[in-house]
Amino acid sequence: MMKKMYLIFIVAMSISAVGAEQKLPVHDDIYQTITQFIHAKLVASVDYSVNIMPLDNQLQLAECSVALEAFSSSETINAGRYSVGVRCKGEKKWTIYVSVLISVFKDVVMLTRPMQRGDIITETMLSIERRDISSLREDFFTDISQVLNKQVVRSMSAGSVISVRNIVEPVLIKKGDKVAIRSEKSGLSISMTGIALMDGAKGQRIRVKNESSSRIINATIVDAGLVLVD
Repeated sequence: MMKKMYLIFIVAMSISAVGAEQKLPVHDDIYQTITQFIHAKLVASVDYSVNIMPLDNQLQLAECSVALEAFSSSETINAGRYSVGVRCKGEKKWTIYVSVLISVFKDVVMLTRPMQRGDIITETMLSIERRDISSLREDFFTDISQVLNKQVVRSMSAGSVISVRNIVEPVLIKKGDKVAIRSEKSGLSISMTGIALMDGAKGQRIRVKNESSSRIINATIVDAGLVLVD
């Protein structure tokens, strides 16, 4: 995907506030230098917008006899507020720091309807929508298959972005459920019945009571009603 870059300048110009010696073209050069700097830092596939906070029209900076140079304290640029330094190394040296707001857009998995705690997510409840991830943590999903059949841990409204913190593997076995206990060793498979002594999701180890011997063992949940003894 080609990089889409939108540059937003919020520059309120007042002729009466601009002194005779002020060089607004210098401001334009600063904006352009910052834009090129950010453009070079972000990967080619990123869809983003850059909002450069306007410089004070009364800020007087000398025309630079050499190309302006942008720099930052960070090697990488992430979504959100960011500070970029611009300096002139010409005859009249100066340095200025400008605040920049970077919005990065990605396709994320969202809910199309409200869900209550404990509900299981199905495909009809989901959609993929493009969102500004600047205010999101890096734990969102970009593929519907990543959240299908997961269980939500809290109530969520329609339009919510699903994150890792919102979902867990569904409970397949509940305390008191009758389960099949399977033991596979040396190519032999042995099955017996037992009672689950705790809730659990797929892959979780739970305590199970063997109905025949009354022995309590630890087993891994394989599926609903089925546990495996190591």
